[in-house]
Amino acid sequence: MKKDITNAVGEKFSIPTETLGEIPLILLRGKRSVSIENHRGITEYTDTVVQIEVKRGAVRVVGFGLSIAQMTRKCVEIRGTIRAVELE
Repeated sequence: MKKDITNAVGEKFSIPTETLGEIPLILLRGKRSVSIENHRGITEYTDTVVQIEVKRGAVRVVGFGLSIAQMTRKCVEIRGTIRAVELE
């Protein structure tokens, strides 16, 4: 039922469903920054790999000099030289 309400609200007000629910929203800014919204925590963190848990899997960021620039309950921003963003 919650999913139906979320979809109806999103359609009515032209709001992407990613911003209303737990669907991960990934925003890549060139090769230097990536933001992941609606995350569930960090499962791996090194300067070459950062893995973020999401509702149905994980998002793995691979690169060099990676660091977590900012993290809130809903969003995490990773900066560094990004070589790949993998969905698992």
